[in-house]
Amino acid sequence: MSAPGRGALVFVCDDAPGIRRTLAQILGDEGYRVEEFEDGTSVLARLSEPGGAAAGALFLDVWLPDLDGLAVLDQIRARGHDLPVVMISGHGTVETAVQAVKRGADDFLEKPLALERVLLTLERALERSRLWRERDVLAREVARQREKLEEEETLLGEGPAMTRLREEIRRAGASDARVLITGESGVGKEVAARCLHLASPRAAGPFVEVNGAAIPEDLIESELFGHVKGSFTGATEDRKGKWELADGGTLFLDEIGDMSPRTQAKILRAIQDGKISRVGGARTIATDVRIIAATNRDLPKMIAAGTFREDLYFRLAVLPIRVPTLAERSEDVPLLAAHFAGKLARRRGRRPPTFSPDAADELKRRPWPGNVRELQNVVERALLLADGAVLEPEDLPGDTLRIPRTGETEPDLLPGQSLADARDAFERRLVTRVLADCRGNVSRAAERLGLDRTTLHRRLKGWGLGDEGVRS
Repeated sequence: MSAPGRGALVFVCDDAPGIRRTLAQILGDEGYRVEEFEDGTSVLARLSEPGGAAAGALFLDVWLPDLDGLAVLDQIRARGHDLPVVMISGHGTVETAVQAVKRGADDFLEKPLALERVLLTLERALERSRLWRERDVLAREVARQREKLEEEETLLGEGPAMTRLREEIRRAGASDARVLITGESGVGKEVAARCLHLASPRAAGPFVEVNGAAIPEDLIESELFGHVKGSFTGATEDRKGKWELADGGTLFLDEIGDMSPRTQAKILRAIQDGKISRVGGARTIATDVRIIAATNRDLPKMIAAGTFREDLYFRLAVLPIRVPTLAERSEDVPLLAAHFAGKLARRRGRRPPTFSPDAADELKRRPWPGNVRELQNVVERALLLADGAVLEPEDLPGDTLRIPRTGETEPDLLPGQSLADARDAFERRLVTRVLADCRGNVSRAAERLGLDRTTLHRRLKGWGLGDEGVRS
C-alpha cells in the first residue's frame, strides 16, 4: 500500500555524512526524492531558492556546526514556511523534544534511527500537512465566497419581502434538500444560491455554477459530467465535469429552464442515481452534491407545453424559493442604490455620493423591469455623469429599460416616427434585454442574437451605451 506523499521532495540536514546517506537510502528506496545538507545555513538558503518551497518535509539534526537545529527551525517558521520538520538527535532529552514541538516541529526522533519509525513519522507528517493545506484552501474558498457576496450583495433590504426571503434561505440552508429558485432576470437568484450554500453545512465545500443558457448544447454534457481522453474531437485528456468538481459542496444549475430535454434527462438520472459517468467513460462515479437550480422561466407552463420534464421539476423543487422583483420591494431601492454607489465610488477612489430625498423618491417610483441589475446600471451611469456630492433627480438617467410583461403589447409608433426609427428602437430593446439575460457578456449576447461580437459592440456604441456594465 502506497503512503501519502510518495514522490515528495524531502530535505535531510545533518552534519554526519553517514546519517545523511542512511536517510537518503531509506527514503529513496520508498520513492521519495531526497536532497542532503550538512549545515543549517545551506538548508535555509535552499528554502529561499526557486523550488525550495516545494519541499514536502525536512529531517533536521539538533546539533549542527553553524546554527543549532532549533535556531534553524525558528527561522523556518519566522519566514512563513509551513513544511513539516522532524527533529533528530543522538543526545535528545525530553526537554529538548518538548522545546522542539513548542517551536513548531512536527515530531522528534532519537538516533540511531529505526527504519519503520522514520517512514511512519514522515508519512504522518505529510498527511497532517496535506490536511492543513486542504483546511486552508477550504477556509480561503469560504472567505472568497463571503467576499463575493459582500461585493455583489443584492439581498439587502429591510422590507417584509426581503425579511421573508432571508428567513426562507436560513431554513433551507439548514437542510440538504434540493432548492429551486425562481424570479425575474436580475433579481439576484445567484446571490440567493450563494447565501444558501454559505448557510448550509456544506459552506466549506465548493460552490460550482453551470449556466444552462451560456453553454452550447453539444458541450453541456461534457461541461456537467466531464469526459475521458479521446471521447470526441478535442478531448486530449481526461477532464472532470462541474458535477464531479462540486462533490462535497453545492452545484448551482442556473437557467435550468434553458436546458434541452436531453440534458434534463441526464440531470434527472444523475440526481436519481447519485452517480455520474464521464462522456466516453464506462466507470460510474459516486458523488455527494447538493443541487440548487434557478430559472426566470415559468416551468409549469413549460411542462404543459412539453418542453420541461415534470419529473425533473418535482425533483428540483423540493424547497421552492422565489426572489421578489425590485418593484415588489420598492422601499429597499434607496438602500440598494446607496450600497451600489458606495461600492462603485470606492472602486474609483472617490467619496460615495448621497441621494437627496427627491432622488430617493424618484428611484422608488420607477418600475425597474431589469430589477437590481438595472438599478446598479443606473447608479453607475449617474456616478459617471454627476459631479456633486448629492445626487438629485436630474442626475439620474431617464431612459430605463422597458420590458413588456406577459399579456402586454409593444408600444405603438410615436407620431411622425419613421420605420427606420421604429426598427432601431425595437433592436435596442431586444439587444438590451438579451444583454441583461447574458449578464453583460457581449460575446454570449452576440451568439444568441446571431451577430458578430464586433458588430454588437459597434451598435452599443452607436446607441451611446458604450462598454459600461458589459463584458467581452
